Parts: sequence; C-alpha cells; structure tokens
Amino acid sequence: MRFLLSLVLLTCLFTSCSGEDSGSTLRVALSQEPPTMDVHVNSSQTARYIMAGNVFERLVTLDSGGRAVPELCQSFESVNDSRSWIFHLRKGVLFHNGREMTSEDAVLSLNRWIEYNSSVSTMLKGARFYAVDDYTLRIDAETSILFLPDMMAGSPQSAVIYAREMLSTLDQDGLITQYIGTGPYTVSKWDRGVSVTLERFDSYCPYGGQMDGLAGYKHAYIPEIIYYFVPDSFARTAGCESGQYHFINDMMNDDVPRLLKNDELVVSRGPEAGSFVLLLNKREGLMSRQYARTALNTALDLDVVMAACYGSGGYTMHPNYMESEQKLWVSSAQEPRYDVNDKEAARKILEDNGYSGQPVRILSSNLSNMDKSALALADELEKAGFETEVTIVDWAAMMAWRSDPSRWDVCITAMTQVPAPSLKLFLSPDYAGWSDDENLQQMMASFSSCASADEARALWLEIQDYCYDYLPAIVCGHYQSGYLYRKELTGVNENYGFYFFNSMLNS
Repeated sequence: MRFLLSLVLLTCLFTSCSGEDSGSTLRVALSQEPPTMDVHVNSSQTARYIMAGNVFERLVTLDSGGRAVPELCQSFESVNDSRSWIFHLRKGVLFHNGREMTSEDAVLSLNRWIEYNSSVSTMLKGARFYAVDDYTLRIDAETSILFLPDMMAGSPQSAVIYAREMLSTLDQDGLITQYIGTGPYTVSKWDRGVSVTLERFDSYCPYGGQMDGLAGYKHAYIPEIIYYFVPDSFARTAGCESGQYHFINDMMNDDVPRLLKNDELVVSRGPEAGSFVLLLNKREGLMSRQYARTALNTALDLDVVMAACYGSGGYTMHPNYMESEQKLWVSSAQEPRYDVNDKEAARKILEDNGYSGQPVRILSSNLSNMDKSALALADELEKAGFETEVTIVDWAAMMAWRSDPSRWDVCITAMTQVPAPSLKLFLSPDYAGWSDDENLQQMMASFSSCASADEARALWLEIQDYCYDYLPAIVCGHYQSGYLYRKELTGVNENYGFYFFNSMLNS
C-alpha cells in the first residue's frame, strides 16, 4: 500500500511564497474557549479548528472521502502486512522560526502524541516512531496497525508536528508554551477569555493541487484572523447579523428561517458532523451499576434530548455510533435497542434492583443549549422513577469536573466525527466515563490489529452490539454542522470543521 503526493501548483525550497491579499482582518465568533492549545493533549474541537491546519500541520490529513493522504509527508507506505509504516517527508518545509522540518521533529512530536492518546498507545503496544534519515521515519509493530494513518489524520487529539524547540519549554503541567508550526498562520496573541489572533506566515510554501478535504494547496489570503470567544448564542448571531463578526459556529437551528431571509448572510447546514453523547460514569456512583445504565437507556426519548439542544432540526437519529456517511461502519442491527422510550419498563428495572432514590447527577455546560438538554434529560429520567440532580457550569469547568468521577454520573458532551471507531473517546478506559470493561478492551485491541477493512467492519459490528449491553455511553443522535457567515467571506473550507486558509474577504 503506497500513497503519493502530487506537486502540481508549485514547489518551494527555502523560498517565500506570495499571493494576493484579501481584506485585512477576519473576525470569527466561537462558542467556546479551549483550556489549552496543546492539541496533542486536548481533544477540544475549538483548539483543533484554530490550530490544526492553520498553525500546525500533520504528516497526513483527511481528503473529502475521509481517507488519509499526505500533508507534511510527500508519500507514505505500509510494509510487513501493515505492521510497519514508512513516511517520506517533504523537503524544504519551514517552521515559523525559519528552521527546516526534519524527521527528528516528526518523531518527537508523534511519540509525544502517542503517549497522550490511549487508543493509539494501546494499539501500538510499545511501538514508537524512529528516524531512518533526515527525511524518513518509520514505525514497526508486532501486529497489524492498518488504521494508524487514519488515526494520525483524524484523531480528536491531533497528530500535528511541533518544532522540537517547543518540547524543551513545556510548563509545569507538561503543556506547550510556544506555538512553532509549519502552517500558513502563526499565533500572534492569546488574550485569555477574549480571543486568539493569528497572522499570516509569509514564508509558508503550499503543496499539492486543488484542495480536496483538508489536503492540497493552501494560501493565507487574509492576513489576520481573530477568533473571539462568545459562548452566548444570541450574541454570536446578532454579532454576525450586524457585521461585528464575519463568521460564527454553532448556529441555532431555530434561527434558520429568519436568517435565510437576510441577503447579507450565508446559512450553511452540512451533513452529520459528530455525535451528541451522554457519558456514563462507570467508575463511581449510580451509573457504575449495570442495571442503572440499562434503565436509563430504556427510559429515554432521545428525540426530546436532541431537540432541547438543536431545536426543530439540525440533527439526525440512528443507532450507529459512527456517522451515517461512514458506510463501512454503519448497520441497522441495533434499531430495537436505540431510542427505546419505555418509561414503565425502565421503572420496573429500577424496582427489581432495589433502587432507593439515589439521584442521577447530571453534569452539563451552558454551551450552545447543552444546559437545556440537561433539563430535558432530567425530566425524562424523573418520569421513569429516577431522582435527578443537575449541575450547569461553563465549558472550561465542565472539562475539569468530568475528569473527577466523584462529581457526576451522566455528563453531556458533543464529539466530532472521527475516521475510525477506535477513536471514539468514550470507548477508552482513560477518558471520562472510564470504559475499562475487560471484554470491551480485548475486543478493541483486536479491532486495532485487524489486517483488513472487512475484518475490522465485522468486528466493529460485534463491538457495537456488545456496547448496547454494556452501555459505555449513549449516543443520542448526530448533529449537523451549522455555520453562519457574511456573504463577503468566500472560500470557507467546511470539511471536518471550518478553516479559512484559501478564504477571501471581498469588499
């Protein structure tokens, strides 16, 4: 198996690339601020949309079909029945400090990424990247690691390449303090609680031909991008309508009919972009008991929970953990056990198991109507005989609280689309919810070493069937991307998020 990068538009080696400017400053309003911009560590989609692709780049990224294709490498190939992968780097790639990227940077970055990514670390069983020469790196495992490039291209914890200088200046928590990447933008300023400002990197050298997904020719036509943190959905929408912001994310679906009447705006509603998930705490408390998780799954009208967050539309419902366009991984087998909505059956499960009124502690943030879903969830559970207790905090606090199993039983979150099921964080023994069931982890380990896609699909369907018994989490439904922007902003890349390389601001 071999993947090649075609250099079509231009090749550069230690040269400055130029292009036509467009506008001066793009103003973007985001619904949340990430706790860190260290995307090896943090799975926050906001950090990823700001940093990955703009400031930092990966060896491989995703094309429009969800396949791993070259970005910082010019080609990659598997050998030894996919037990080994070899990556050949592009030459002349410059970091923001002017130094050329070599395999030393890639090896240090990817091995650090592995240590923070439990799904990848489990799959590799101690295997790590090493440099063959200045422009070649390799990894050798004991079993097939067929899906490693997909995981490198699409993991929520991004496998970006940091300049090695960054890894010698980590803070006391082991997080990065510098932002030296290879992307078309550099970090100019992070004003905590307010905004992040990116500026064009004038020495960025594009690669490839026409953009396909996240791969291909990139140019920073807009010299400056400011990402403002605006958690209130009304403020974001009003700001875009008035021209204060050019682009906002997490557009509320109930606003769409009104917004469509405004000729100055573009309303973008895309396909399924990710999952709306109830994490279940299996380490402590009520949801650590199988009967309680089964009763919860039996009780819920999931459409009520989804509608509370997304309004009358903006989401789809089906029993698959993966999104419906990912045909390899989807099946209708779990329809009878999805969205059961049988309150009396749930009540009987509680009574048969001696439930004594211990409250279900529901944790949610106030981000983009998730608090409304928390209240809807509590109402659903109370109708089935559960007692409930709801805690609403801001997004940063919720991220901190959910790492403490003593604080919650059910945590509401949203997770972006991933290219392989093994990247579903709620299946990890280390992620919030702590899915450390021995049988599940054995099955996931077997999945990670599958030698073919057909073998992996068959095993994944078995895993999902087992999960509907074990219930590591409940995937309520799948949200569609919802963006609003001014018509003068063109060329927004809406593949796997929103990116502004190649975008223009027209007068």
